[in-house]
Amino acid sequence: MEKIQFYKSLNNLTERECIEKFLIYNASLVISGAKPSATITLKKSGNNIYGKWIKYGRDFLEDIELEHMELREGEESLIILVYNKENLKEHIFKRENKEFLLNIGYEPSDEINKYINMLKNRYNKFKCPHELGVFLGFPIEDVKDFMNCSNKKCLGCGYWLVYNDIDKARSIFEKYDKIKSYTTRNILKGNSTYKIAYDIKNTFGRLKELDT
Repeated sequence: MEKIQFYKSLNNLTERECIEKFLIYNASLVISGAKPSATITLKKSGNNIYGKWIKYGRDFLEDIELEHMELREGEESLIILVYNKENLKEHIFKRENKEFLLNIGYEPSDEINKYINMLKNRYNKFKCPHELGVFLGFPIEDVKDFMNCSNKKCLGCGYWLVYNDIDKARSIFEKYDKIKSYTTRNILKGNSTYKIAYDIKNTFGRLKELDT
């Protein structure tokens, strides 16, 4: 219900407010530090989120210290990867994640930008390459099982298909849901986008520190 109210509320906003709150909602898990990155689809039809992105969106992401890569653009939409550079680098360069990417054709590098550029190339070639899940913070074993069409039973489906540790996955899904709900409530209250971004980072970033 909150999600429906949120998307309806976008119709009553200025172009700048609309794209900023659209990005805040869809990147909330990245802002909080819960995920290293997220993909966002910017549609050219309807209320033309794409046009608002071109005018205001890129500058806004820079203002809230997030970066982006345009993965693929078509006639109907643009798909972008929004990420926190340091968090994504830390995640991708974990031994098991980096080894997996090297084994499927990524070139060795100490620069995260080269891995992101390779993802873009493969995104255009394969439409939605399976290793995207690694960049999005999905557990590597679940990514492998999905990619290899494993005979394992799928134990659950939430933000990704779970083949291994369902209890841990449910705990993560619950955390993600809390962040999204917190974000939606604050958007619907009419709070400014910069305040919402700060509050998300301040509230849930501290929880991440406690988890480590």
